[in-house]
Amino acid sequence: MANLAVLAAGALAFAVTFRLLAPEIFGRRVNAGGPPEGRGPGAGAGGAGLVETFNESVDIALLVSLGVGIIVAAVIAWLVAQWLAVPIDEIRTTTKAIADGNYAKRASGGDVEELDALARDVNQLAEKLAHTEQRRARLLSDVTHEMRTPLASIDGFAEGAVDGVFTTEEMHEAVTDETARMVRLVEDLSVLSKTSEGALTLELAPVDLGVLARATVDRLRPRFGDRNATLAVVIESDPVVSGDEGRLGQVLTNLLTNALGHVNSGGSVTVTVDQVADAGSVAVIDDGSGIAPDEIDHVFDRFFRGSDSHARSGTGLGLSVARGIARAHAGTLTASSPGSDQGATFVLTVPLMRSGSEPS
Repeated sequence: MANLAVLAAGALAFAVTFRLLAPEIFGRRVNAGGPPEGRGPGAGAGGAGLVETFNESVDIALLVSLGVGIIVAAVIAWLVAQWLAVPIDEIRTTTKAIADGNYAKRASGGDVEELDALARDVNQLAEKLAHTEQRRARLLSDVTHEMRTPLASIDGFAEGAVDGVFTTEEMHEAVTDETARMVRLVEDLSVLSKTSEGALTLELAPVDLGVLARATVDRLRPRFGDRNATLAVVIESDPVVSGDEGRLGQVLTNLLTNALGHVNSGGSVTVTVDQVADAGSVAVIDDGSGIAPDEIDHVFDRFFRGSDSHARSGTGLGLSVARGIARAHAGTLTASSPGSDQGATFVLTVPLMRSGSEPS
């Protein structure tokens, strides 16, 4: 539109100048008797001289009109450039501010549609960078807090052992437990980092979700027995998916560990395996403390622990890791709950193994 405005202004100036100038020049030359003798064939003689006079008048008018058109177009182009420079400079200033860490800065594209779209993209980038920075700061704070607790415990047991308050065996057991907790934290953070960057390595192979669910339930059943909780598995169908068996087992382990942290003594947890459309599904259903409505959107956040959770010894990353692994398999992990003290349901879905395809 700016280019068309410049072109139109130049063309209009050219046309108006030519329309006013050409008749004036032609009239004056005709009144003056046409071109001097010898200026061309038939000069000064009737029609031929009139044609020569007309041609010269047109040439002069064209040259003058062209000059006026160029000058007008240049002036309009300068004005348009100044008009466009304002939002462009604002966008440049905004991008520099964002690069310097001022994510609250916003740009405006003015009345130019293309620049307005560019400004919206820059503003969206600033919002995402601000959100990323907030998550980074929160993650750093959370990791510092999580590391401080086991380190303080280790330091306390070490001092207690020196003072004779704890025996060597007690100190060794406590230090081993806290060290294992820090190792799990580091491992979980590593998995989260890789899933966020899409760099998690998966050893894909056909995985029978029914077999995997039974094996995981059998392995964790003693822990539920210690809690006087019932753990059952229901196989509606045996879907086979393309996945990393170890990683998918980690997802089920994390889900069952989370359920164990919320189920009450005498409660129950049921693992249901089924096929839904073109995906295998594993649902972990408990009748425990449930999820409050204002917490349902945060259960997969890093280091989030529900207000009703009985377990505080975990890293707070289990569900985040589980969802990251599910997404790495092009699957989903969702949570639902009727409310507090009404249990919760976590559903893992993974695309089925395609018939005749080889795992990549």
